[in-house]
Amino acid sequence: MFSKAQVVFVLVMAGLVFAAAPSAAQAQCDNPKTSEQRAQCVGDELRGADHTINRVYGDLMKSLSPPDRVTLRDEQRAWIKNRDLTCGITWSKGDREAWLQDLLRDYQKTVCIVRLTNERVQALNNYQKNNSVAPPAAAEAGSDGTPVYELFTREPKTTGKWYFEVKVDEPAIQKAAEATFSTGIMQAAVATGAANERGGSYGSLITVRRIDKVVEIYTLGFAIDLDNAKLYISKNGTWFVGTPGSSGGVDLLHGRAYKGLFSSSVSLNQFLSSHMIDVNFGERAFAYHLPDGYSPLQAH
Repeated sequence: MFSKAQVVFVLVMAGLVFAAAPSAAQAQCDNPKTSEQRAQCVGDELRGADHTINRVYGDLMKSLSPPDRVTLRDEQRAWIKNRDLTCGITWSKGDREAWLQDLLRDYQKTVCIVRLTNERVQALNNYQKNNSVAPPAAAEAGSDGTPVYELFTREPKTTGKWYFEVKVDEPAIQKAAEATFSTGIMQAAVATGAANERGGSYGSLITVRRIDKVVEIYTLGFAIDLDNAKLYISKNGTWFVGTPGSSGGVDLLHGRAYKGLFSSSVSLNQFLSSHMIDVNFGERAFAYHLPDGYSPLQAH
């Protein structure tokens, strides 16, 4: 878990290097200073969840009846296939650490894996509690309806300059749930025959934990310059790593189609209905001035 609520501004295609020493990792996650340290904390959570799944699965395979062992084995294999399909995981490596480092290059996929992994941990813990493999009881429909985990813009963009905003109320979110969010843009279609044809996602990683000491209310702005293959990110109107039109910002892949995204490790329903999260792709007036030459990513 993180000791400080944080927004991580990253080029999610950049390589990451993770330290192996748990004590060093823990110290960094108590007060992460750099993007690399924050990314390591995300990886540490996934490593912990992965360890829990393996441990509980192993314990269950020792304690369950023979028929339940077969059921659990088949269910676990099906879960892995469904996880990879749902999260768009197209690579497979025998080295688990190499697989994780590949995953952490794309935060939209990372958030998806966190969500499905947490759900699997809960299911296995329930099996262990009951010492049997039984289908979960059907969830009652709540007032929020079907859970929503991701928001996307309708029309992919390949050219032009576009802008959108996301307002985040971390204090309110912290009271409601622990959550991990990814927001920014992602490649909308496979560029068949091109290098890195599937591209990836670019933007910000947001984490909110119960133990966070510092939580904020802020608005992130995303200026997407597809003519020059750049993404610029601001917080409360202040631009990071370059202003729109400068040589800074995050480099995108030229000629690709992109769409805006907001993804969550937990259901977004209560966050959206109570305005803890406000994703404005352009349907309403923005909190901050549009950069010169930019248009709302999604029309009113």
